[in-house]
Amino acid sequence: MKTKIVIFLSVFCIKCSFAQFENTDIGARATGLGGAFTSLSNNSLAVFYNPSGLGQMNFREISVFYNPSPYGISEITSASLTFAEPLKFGTLGIGIKSFGFDLYRETSVNLSYGNVFKSKFFYGFNLNYYNLNIKNYNSAGTFGADIGALAYVTSFMRWGFFAKNITGAKIGNSGEKLAQIYKTGITVQPGYDINLILEVEKDVKYPVSFRGGFEYFINDYIDIRTGIGTEPASFSGGISLNYNIFQIEYAFNNVNEPGISNQGSITINFGGIKARKNAQNRLKNAFNK
Repeated sequence: MKTKIVIFLSVFCIKCSFAQFENTDIGARATGLGGAFTSLSNNSLAVFYNPSGLGQMNFREISVFYNPSPYGISEITSASLTFAEPLKFGTLGIGIKSFGFDLYRETSVNLSYGNVFKSKFFYGFNLNYYNLNIKNYNSAGTFGADIGALAYVTSFMRWGFFAKNITGAKIGNSGEKLAQIYKTGITVQPGYDINLILEVEKDVKYPVSFRGGFEYFINDYIDIRTGIGTEPASFSGGISLNYNIFQIEYAFNNVNEPGISNQGSITINFGGIKARKNAQNRLKNAFNK
């Protein structure tokens, strides 16, 4: 156990630390795509990846994610809850995320909004609350904001952009600045059943990283996906099992060091099969009007 912790700290706390609300992938679908989700963001995970994507949703959705003992280290367990509610004036979303254990815990709450303009351009924002609690020491909290945009460029391509912590929020007596990250990329959809994704990510404190993902909808009941990333080098994959309004998802993420992490999500979309068909065909339908 000590060896695993040392490896984790050396790789992640120096190169791409999870500490103090650094960028981590949330949700089994997005994780299976290597975190390349900014230009897709067509489910409730948009609250973490690109709130403008909420404007693509037509049905209520709730999703629970759990990543127990990543790389065999229980102290870095993470979990989240996302919710999206489409309304006449746009889609409202909520995201709650927890990271850590009893002695050290990070909790964040996102209030999100996304909408669409003329069926092809989407915009959105997050208002965030961050809380850091260290047992036997003081806890600290702060507020921040994110913005996102997404556009249907052609009948087979999406473009997305996300800026995290545009307010430069800081936390604690030391005034430690929270992660400030910019992402952009494209999703190519050669057919209704395939998504090909390529994205670029820049954390202001770290080198540029690249992410790519591939997703294939085998039929109404099974989806498969895979992804790659740099900084650090990683490989991921996953599967979804769908039935009526329910979706069960599994993903793994393999980083050179410290190893493999397994995670899962359970999602309820109240549109069921109709919601899946709408998501798959929405891009092409936007150019057929």
